Amino acid sequence: MKKIHLIFGLTALAILVIGILHGGIAWIVAEVTWDPMATSFPTWSAFVLPLLFYSVGAGAVLFAWLIAWLVIFSRKRGLQKGIRNDII
Repeated sequence: MKKIHLIFGLTALAILVIGILHGGIAWIVAEVTWDPMATSFPTWSAFVLPLLFYSVGAGAVLFAWLIAWLVIFSRKRGLQKGIRNDII
């Protein structure tokens, strides 16, 4: 069980770190090349928009972790009570 927590946690953390790096690079590029007459977006939006999508990805990983945890927890609980889910 600890390995599952570790794998899902590191995956979610990696997604967020990559998102922060991607957003930071996008913000730096936006600061250098931004033309305020071409758009009404502020330069920090170049950081926020990629980070928004990476956070959705991290949320999907955490949701998958929750589902996996519930399945494993229910199997362990069923085995403790003597219930066999694989026999109909």
